[in-house]
Amino acid sequence: MKTSIFKYITVAVAAGAMWLAGCNDLDQEPTNKFTDKAFWTSPERANMVLNMAYSQMYSHDKMFQDEALSDNMYEQRGNPDTRTIRTGQATPNTSLFKSEWQWVFQGVKTCNIFLTFVDDVPGIESSNLAYMKAQIRFIRAFLYFRLACFYGDIPFFLNDISLEESRQMTRTSYVKVMEELHRELDEIIPDLPKRDDLSADDNGRITKAAAMVLKARMYLYENTSRTGNSVSDNMRKVADICDKLMHDQATYGTYSLLTEGNEEGYLSPYEYLFTSGAEYNSEVILDYAAVELDKQWSLMYNMAPLSAGANLCQKAPSKALVDSYKMSDGSDPTDLNSYTGRDPRLKYTVAYNGMDWYDLNDKGEYVKKFTLNVTSGSDQAGTANGSPTGFYTRKYFDPDHGKNLEMWTNFIMMRYADVLLMYAEAKAYLGELDVTVWNETIRPIRMRAGVGGTEFPSAGDYTQIVRGELRVELALEGLRYFDLIRWINYKDEKSTAVAELLNGPVYMYNGTQIDQFKFDTGRDILWSLPLSETQLVPSLLPNNSGY
Repeated sequence: MKTSIFKYITVAVAAGAMWLAGCNDLDQEPTNKFTDKAFWTSPERANMVLNMAYSQMYSHDKMFQDEALSDNMYEQRGNPDTRTIRTGQATPNTSLFKSEWQWVFQGVKTCNIFLTFVDDVPGIESSNLAYMKAQIRFIRAFLYFRLACFYGDIPFFLNDISLEESRQMTRTSYVKVMEELHRELDEIIPDLPKRDDLSADDNGRITKAAAMVLKARMYLYENTSRTGNSVSDNMRKVADICDKLMHDQATYGTYSLLTEGNEEGYLSPYEYLFTSGAEYNSEVILDYAAVELDKQWSLMYNMAPLSAGANLCQKAPSKALVDSYKMSDGSDPTDLNSYTGRDPRLKYTVAYNGMDWYDLNDKGEYVKKFTLNVTSGSDQAGTANGSPTGFYTRKYFDPDHGKNLEMWTNFIMMRYADVLLMYAEAKAYLGELDVTVWNETIRPIRMRAGVGGTEFPSAGDYTQIVRGELRVELALEGLRYFDLIRWINYKDEKSTAVAELLNGPVYMYNGTQIDQFKFDTGRDILWSLPLSETQLVPSLLPNNSGY
């Protein structure tokens, strides 16, 4: 059952659409009552705007869009912007550059308006006021961090600006933005609760742990060539933050891997984790809520096999992703075209040729609906509506779904497995990944998945081992593109090899080449500023390199 945090979210979003239209994306000059002090007369109205900010922090489309920017997923139909970017054909006029920019500043606008008026709202207790403001500041930091990852130097302001001010805006340096975002998070952590202190009605709210995870990601993703900091220093900070989350539960809350499947017994723990029945479980640190009937998402209608009730396949898992899964005993596969005996997480993430597709029937029984055949029929690879790669998405497919594969499953934005993997990666980079660290991180993740290779390897490239585990454990969760970019930015001996993962042929399941990706490290690390913005606000120039 969805809780009260999103009770008004649909109304809030609908209302927000009226006042977030403006003369340019930086200002989003509102004409609605939200900027009128007379609106801010009750805690209920303040909460409505707070809930709208939650909705603007992320979206169900963002996760898979980000995956399509990486080597995990391929999108081809209609020549979408993700493909335009991946094939090296993007220009300052590419629509995704503009829509991403606009989306972030719409959310920033909501946050700044909230902070402008909320202090004067009658009836809000001081402790609750501090918590509400801390949530808003977290959302704003989350949005700005995403923008900085894409664009580097960005317009950065912590108060509402006028239309005139927006037209004279300049870009704040990436270094300054990162410093300010860390300061923001440090300031709000004391005002955020830990998970254990949340009431059932507050499930889904931002916590101390969420702020700590965001800080860790910021240190991981930081472009150290721009800030002058060392990767090792940042990895030390990441390790320290994750260590606190793992061992100081009294301060940051109690989290653990989800190790039980659903009560009926037909879903494994890993598969169950991404269904509505497991929402707000012990592993989830922050998620993006969906609401049955009111706030569903229907992406599976364009990603699952047509035999499962889908319409067509818009985005498809890549062969490169499928090839990255090892055998169930932890060894490397000898035949990449065979999926028998592979890491069980593969079949919970990707639907492949010959895989049995299970779903609930009209009687509520979990049964095999069909065996996927991508060589002929409605699911044939490379056809008008079929998958271009021959693979379909299984992760986040919830047997409790609507008629046209509508889902009301929360999207997980942060989970405890990610904390364990960040800790393992940091320790590996620092040369400190030993049996103790392994047994706290990689071993329980693999044990939960039911895959071998759980014992600490006495030799090997531990950084590469952890990166491989990151890919398969967190596949199709929106993080892979940012991981690739940060590894390139580390500028170490592995960076060139990482860049090649974004550069080269795209293959179908059978080895047939279907596309060619291009990635120029001198241009594609950062996106172009939107042409429409630089035309309206020339002070944002010069543009990023290559544009």
